[in-house]
Amino acid sequence: MRKIASRRLAFGVGSLGVAILWGCAAPAVVFVSPDYNAQQIKRVTVQGFSDAPGQQGSGAMMSDVFEKYLFSLHYEIVDPNQVQVDAVITGSVSELTDTSEQTVLVDIPQEVTTPVYQDVVVQGRHGLRTVNEQIGSQTVETDQSVPETETLPARVGLSVRMVSAKNGELLWSGSGSADGMDISSAAEAVASKVTSALKKELASHKPSSSNMVKP
Repeated sequence: MRKIASRRLAFGVGSLGVAILWGCAAPAVVFVSPDYNAQQIKRVTVQGFSDAPGQQGSGAMMSDVFEKYLFSLHYEIVDPNQVQVDAVITGSVSELTDTSEQTVLVDIPQEVTTPVYQDVVVQGRHGLRTVNEQIGSQTVETDQSVPETETLPARVGLSVRMVSAKNGELLWSGSGSADGMDISSAAEAVASKVTSALKKELASHKPSSSNMVKP
C-alpha cells in the first residue's frame, strides 16, 4: 500500500520560502507605555502607513484596513485634517508577499515483494540432484522521491504605533504578521491580530500614578 510520508525536501523554493506554512505566523507583539491613560485618549487619527519595500500603495491599503479594526478599541476616529486630537496612529507594512508555488520532493514509501529461493536436494530419475526452488517471499520498503507542487499563502506584516498629539510620547505599539488566501485576507488577518492583542493588553493596563486623572 502506498502512503505519503510527512517528510518533505525543498526542490525549487518559491518566492516565499519553505518555512512559510499556513497559520505559522507568530503572535502579535504589543507594548503599552506606563503613561498611557485611556481616559485621556479619546479622539485619534490615522496617518498614512509607509509602503512595504517595492510595494507602492501597500501602506494606504493597510491603513484603510487597520482603521476599521481600531473601532474595537473604542476610539473616536477622526479625519487626519482635524487638529483637535489626542493621539496620532502611524504605521508601516513590514512585509507583503502574494501567494506563490514551490516544488518539493515528497518521499513516498513503496513495498517491493521479491521471491526467496533456496537450494533443495530432491530425488530424481537418475539419483539425487540439487534444484533451486522458491520457498517464500520477502517484502522490502523503499522510498521514491516524487516532485509535487504546493501553494504557499500570501503574507502581510504590520507595525503600528500611537503617539501623543500633546508631546509626541509613544503610547503603545504593536506588530505582527498573518497569512491568507490572498493579500486582502492576509491584511485583514494581521489587522485583527494586532488590534486583538492591543485590546487585551489595554484592558489590563493600569496607568502610572503620576498620570492618573485627578478628580
